[in-house]
Amino acid sequence: MPFRLSLLTDPLPWAFVAAVFLGAAASRATRRTGDRPDPHRAWTRKWVLFCVWLSLAVLAAVAAVLVPGSDRLVVRRADRTLQLVEPLLPWVVLAGFAIAFLATRFRKSLGIPVFVVGLVAVIALGLFFQSVRAFTGETEIATVRALTVADASMRLEVAPEGRPSEVVDLGGDQFAPVVKVIVFDDAWVFLGAKTWYRFVGLISFTTEGGLPRQSDTVWKLEQPTGISEALWARFEQFEERIPGVKTVQTDVVLKKVQGRSLGTWSVMIQNDGGVEVVSRSSD
Repeated sequence: MPFRLSLLTDPLPWAFVAAVFLGAAASRATRRTGDRPDPHRAWTRKWVLFCVWLSLAVLAAVAAVLVPGSDRLVVRRADRTLQLVEPLLPWVVLAGFAIAFLATRFRKSLGIPVFVVGLVAVIALGLFFQSVRAFTGETEIATVRALTVADASMRLEVAPEGRPSEVVDLGGDQFAPVVKVIVFDDAWVFLGAKTWYRFVGLISFTTEGGLPRQSDTVWKLEQPTGISEALWARFEQFEERIPGVKTVQTDVVLKKVQGRSLGTWSVMIQNDGGVEVVSRSSD
């Protein structure tokens, strides 16, 4: 999806909501009922509301795992230990819990000031981190691995995202992914828009006199990944008439395969436009 709702795909808002409900539950649980006109009724109401807030906290916590996906929260390292994907998660949870607990537990003295200051701080931090993610995020659309490189020819294993890998023979010593992209204006990127793409295939180049010269060999996907050709053609035809579109273009990024080392590269699409070929490993 090129456009997304951050609340549904980001675990931090879900974690914050869960912490707010948990703080409200803790606040309700610590209240005294003995000094109330009807202690028994107050006691019953106290624990009923505690169960309600705690249930909502559990539901929000489950949503934080299931809706964005558990891989957005933790990953398993090579040594089988777990690592947080979001280093801000503990601080977001702590902030949500503290704001809700203080604002509801000490309503007369701290409630309104704490709530207002906390709400402003959370909104400001949320907008800041949303902007950072929007303009630094990227999506892997394919991987390319060099199997053999010799005599001005390359044998590559290409694995488009979500498709089986294919072995491709190309001439030359440089390969270039051909990706058609639709880049959106910064305002849409900030709101969650991602660059639309259509991964077409690979072309090859030979280095002559320090400059690349295109070879005759090409490889084209039978079914390119990403958006459809019809949608791409429409955007290309009416680029200047469609609001929110920065550019519609075809990107070709060259990567040189040197020596006989078996390198692996990721073909990445940046959220705010552009294609990169990034080295993943080399022997």
